[in-house]
Amino acid sequence: MAVLGLLLVVGIITGIYALLSIGLNMHWGDTGLLNFAHASFFAVGAYTSAILTTPPASSGLLATRVVGWDLPVVVGMATAPVLAGVLGVGIALTSVRLEGDYLAMVTLSVAEMVRLGIHNEAWLTSGTQQIKNIPRPLSGVVPVRYDLFYFALVALAVAVGLLVFRRFSTGPFGRVLHAIREDEAVPRALGKDTTRFKLKSFGLGAAIAGLAGSLWAHYFYAIAPSMFAPALTFSIWAAVIIGGAGSYGGVLVGTAFIVGVRQGTRFIPADVPFSGDLPYIRLMLIGAALIAVLYFRPQGLFGDEERLRAGSMEGE
Repeated sequence: MAVLGLLLVVGIITGIYALLSIGLNMHWGDTGLLNFAHASFFAVGAYTSAILTTPPASSGLLATRVVGWDLPVVVGMATAPVLAGVLGVGIALTSVRLEGDYLAMVTLSVAEMVRLGIHNEAWLTSGTQQIKNIPRPLSGVVPVRYDLFYFALVALAVAVGLLVFRRFSTGPFGRVLHAIREDEAVPRALGKDTTRFKLKSFGLGAAIAGLAGSLWAHYFYAIAPSMFAPALTFSIWAAVIIGGAGSYGGVLVGTAFIVGVRQGTRFIPADVPFSGDLPYIRLMLIGAALIAVLYFRPQGLFGDEERLRAGSMEGE
């Protein structure tokens, strides 16, 4: 039973990270937008859900949170993706005309602003302290062990997200996004409002990241700013690159690999040589996998080779 519990926890984490990868794949794989603010959408979703579903803190070691509504879990889980999507659209409104490195710098700056806001606005977020006792949906009601129920809930969210985003990607909306990715001047010349399409792409990808944050908060009871460090964004980027940008099935495989490395190595016994260096070994393994994929299959394990060639032919 202990092994089953561990597998379910790893499965839940994999599913939540998969939702993040699906959102980033719409930004980068479908639209070609360099977004380095994905962890901030995740954080906004988690903190929105936590604040809405918990009462104000009565006291704190360093500061007291005075805002909290103690609303039903469903309200928090419904509001989290909406606010994350609003943040995504807000970022896009100010920077959507930028391209490449300039867009990357803006999104990275926004991610840092969100992180500092969480740290400094303790009246709302508890600052560097945790928001604790976040309620779990249907806790004490479901007839099966809770980890199994939550795994099924997360799996359902991933399945629906995958179905919806693949439908977007393969439909008329996705075809315009792909045209923007390859050469924005072409769809614009055909009368498409490319700015509006990029706003929608940013909003949708941010919204599913906000849903992932809500699922994270309600499963782990407590959240803290350290859970949403910029390194999380780069882990999701690694998953998308390894799996193949533009392939929704591929990014799920990439996510499973990243989470497998991050979580699987946690169970290595302490008496194994170099066990104290596991954080660095994890980074080395992920880095080695990235190098191997980029060298032998630059489009990713399941990526589209034509997409890669199209991006390299712009100047010809």
